[in-house]
Amino acid sequence: MCELRYYFKKIHNQLETGFNRKYKKYGLTSTQLDVLLYLSKNSHGENTLTDLAAHFNVKHTSVIHVQRILEKKGLICKSAVSGTRSRPIRLTDRGEQLGRQIFSEMEQTSPLLDQVMFAGLSDADRKLLERMLQQIYENLTSDAFQNPDF
Repeated sequence: MCELRYYFKKIHNQLETGFNRKYKKYGLTSTQLDVLLYLSKNSHGENTLTDLAAHFNVKHTSVIHVQRILEKKGLICKSAVSGTRSRPIRLTDRGEQLGRQIFSEMEQTSPLLDQVMFAGLSDADRKLLERMLQQIYENLTSDAFQNPDF
């Protein structure tokens, strides 16, 4: 059963490496890309570091690191809202433009990625895989895993 765990890590590494290669031309890592795309999709609201950490299920400090890098690249900035402890993060004009450009590119290449990833799997296999992965994710978000005794 341990072998199954390693496949998750290997799959993650392959996807991350591929995205890093593909979006290097924009000067973005896959993690920076994820944050940029999240902010692009959720630009209507006020996104804070806490929102980002919750969405990606990571520690607040991890998001701070990415946020600082994206600020240096001129893609995001903190809103100038005073009187609040947690200042909303928003895309700059450059960040919005890049987000739209990458979304467009992804829409065109996503079907190809799906073809490569799921080659040899029937529609029924894909649906079963999706259900199983959802169940695994739910198991890992349960109290039993969050407070492990193993």
